[in-house]
Amino acid sequence: MTSAPDDIYDNTTIPLAASVWHSDFDQETYITASDIGEFLRGACLNISAIQVYILCLLHDHAKSFEMSRISFICPEIMSSTRIKADPGAPTMYLKNIFQAEIEKEKMGNPNLTNWFLIPYNQENHWNLYVMDLRRGYVYIFDSARDPRRTDYAWGILSLAYQVYKCNGGHCPNKTSFKSCKPIHIEV
Repeated sequence: MTSAPDDIYDNTTIPLAASVWHSDFDQETYITASDIGEFLRGACLNISAIQVYILCLLHDHAKSFEMSRISFICPEIMSSTRIKADPGAPTMYLKNIFQAEIEKEKMGNPNLTNWFLIPYNQENHWNLYVMDLRRGYVYIFDSARDPRRTDYAWGILSLAYQVYKCNGGHCPNKTSFKSCKPIHIEV
C-alpha cells in the first residue's frame, strides 16, 4: 500500500512484517490522524488501527505470545469486503497457514500454534474469532450479535478447516468433526 504525501493526510506508514501476518512478503499500511481521531471519538475503528494495535501487543508482550503460541490472522484479508470481492483469496490464505501447521506437526515441531486470533470487520462492526485448530472450535466474541447479519468469515473458516483435516491435520476425533464448531460469546 502506498502512503499519500505527509502534508496532505498527516499519515504515518507502518511496516507489516510478513512473519506476523503469515505472508510471503513484507507489506505496509498507514494510519492517519483522522483514523486516530475517529477511534478516540468512538466513531470508527479501521483495519489499519487494528493492525497497529496488534503490532504494539506483539512488541510489548512478545514473550507471552511465544509461550502461549498465539498467532494473528490478517484482518485486512479476513474482512467481509475482501471475502465478498474474492472469496478464494482468504480461503487460500488460511489454507496456506493451516498447511504450515500440518508441516510443523509432521516434523515434530513443538511450537504449534494453539490459538489463531482473527479480527473480523463486517458492516462497521468488529468480531474476534479465536480458532483452536486442533480441537476444531472457533470462539466468536461479538458485542452486538445479529442473526440477520450474514457471516461471510464463517464459511471461509469452515472450508479452510475442512481442508486442514483432509490434508492430515491433527484433530482429537476426526470422525466426529465434520466442521469446526462455533461457540458464540456475547461481550
